[in-house]
Amino acid sequence: MKRLGLLLIMAAIGTSAMAQSGKVVSASNFVKQKEFAKAKENIEMAIQHEKTKEQAKTWMVRGDVYMGIAESKDPNVKALSDKPVSIAMESYRKAMALDTKGTLLKQIKNQLTFASLNGVVINAAIEFNDKEDYLSSLECFEISLEIDSIIEPAKKDSAIIFNAGLVAEKGHAYSKAKYYYNKAIDIHYNTGQVFVMLANIEKTLGDTAAFLATLERGIEVAPDDSKAIMVELINHYILNNESDKALDYLEQAIAKDPKNKTYFFAQGSLLDKLGKPQEARVSYEKAIELDENYFDPWFNLGTQVYNQAVEISKKASEIPMNKPKEYDAAIKSAFDKMNESVPFFEKAHAINPKDVYTMQALKECYYKLQSSHPEYVDKYKAINEELSKAQ
Repeated sequence: MKRLGLLLIMAAIGTSAMAQSGKVVSASNFVKQKEFAKAKENIEMAIQHEKTKEQAKTWMVRGDVYMGIAESKDPNVKALSDKPVSIAMESYRKAMALDTKGTLLKQIKNQLTFASLNGVVINAAIEFNDKEDYLSSLECFEISLEIDSIIEPAKKDSAIIFNAGLVAEKGHAYSKAKYYYNKAIDIHYNTGQVFVMLANIEKTLGDTAAFLATLERGIEVAPDDSKAIMVELINHYILNNESDKALDYLEQAIAKDPKNKTYFFAQGSLLDKLGKPQEARVSYEKAIELDENYFDPWFNLGTQVYNQAVEISKKASEIPMNKPKEYDAAIKSAFDKMNESVPFFEKAHAINPKDVYTMQALKECYYKLQSSHPEYVDKYKAINEELSKAQ
């Protein structure tokens, strides 16, 4: 009787083990039938049971279940897991660790290849990005890279590496963002722009020295793709009132891209700021030569000439009252100079009729000059009306 009891106990144990193995098989079959709720229920029971939780196949099937959930378009299936891709990859990792003889590796690779080719992981990354869950998006991009390392170790998916850096930056995971941006630079992906993004992380972290050093390194590493880097350096030095340095980089930028009108305009603005109006005018005229309908240089040329009229007027006010002829001559000179600014402002207004500053400048010119230029009387009325409507 004792022997019979022992046999009965052993039979019970065997039945229990078979039952759990059966849940793994059932889960696999439910995946094929797209019944993922049942597949999930069965596999979650199997990974908790002593007899099946250390079996590679259990974890491989669990990976298949969750990858199927991730791939499904059915909202009811989607609701079964918040992060099915992460759970799937965690399961496949466990399966490969337990599969010491590598008997399941081909099956796992096939499933990962299928997931990769069908964009399951990338779609999940995009969905998380759209929901502004950037760290979950990063996790999915990293899983995609991990899948590549398993399937095709030599592969370097530059777009995925770059996007991993991008969502890491959005999620304020700056160390990882810097890591992936540097990886993108190493494989020459969008190098100039990536250097700018890398530098801007340093700026965000408050390290101006590292910001500038990164941009300088970018110019050395990618001299033929340094346009964005140059612009970043130019803007930095302009904002920090380091006009000489900004001009140096502008000259380099112009040498690389002599058809870029904005470079010439920026150069003109800086030269104006440094008190070099003649040189500034040459730059503005070059910008206009490249684009006759470029508003900014026309407006700045008008402002430059108008300011010269203001300076002449200031000097006139200092002339003693006992020198009326000298005073009258100075005032006439000021008005003549002001009149020179009118065509520039009129051209600017024709390009951008809604710009209030241009209208205000024209209003003042027309008003002050209408006594000596009768044609400005009607123009003054018209611009005054336009300005009233705009304001």
